[in-house]
Amino acid sequence: MTNITAPTNRSGQSEIPQTSASSHTLVMLVEDRPAAVDRVFGLFRRRRANMQTFTLAPSGIADVVRITVVVDDSQVAVDQLVEQIRKVVDVREVVNLQSQQAVTHELALIKVNATNTHEIIELGQLFGAYAVDITSETVTLEVTGSEEKIATFVGRLQPYGIREVARSGRVAMARGAGEP
Repeated sequence: MTNITAPTNRSGQSEIPQTSASSHTLVMLVEDRPAAVDRVFGLFRRRRANMQTFTLAPSGIADVVRITVVVDDSQVAVDQLVEQIRKVVDVREVVNLQSQQAVTHELALIKVNATNTHEIIELGQLFGAYAVDITSETVTLEVTGSEEKIATFVGRLQPYGIREVARSGRVAMARGAGEP
């Protein structure tokens, strides 16, 4: 039996140093028809893109969905990926938003043991969170903001006993009059 090892480098990408990798936010408008999202996702998979989040939601345009993907890779690799995404027939538009060009947010639901409900709710208010469900056993808080803010909030809730965390992943929009 022969052991076959999959290549760790993507074809045409082996010369890119790992230290040049950074986070990129790609926003796409894609036709909402059967298999359209599969074609886009398949392209990310075939290119072995290091996806951190993949968010899909209706856009403000009829029969078009908005996909926001956060990838960690070099600028060269992301530029090549964007060019390949543009070739997918169902893609109307794709933009690589730089952090200074974008407004980004994430939503999180955090379920915590209800050991001290009042104290948990007060802590949540410091982070702009509010209770969306309170039972005798748990308090569920909803918070929006940057990934760092949410991570800090989750860390501050650890002493109360976190039962579950559900995060939306990054959604982004260009500042000002930018598209999409």
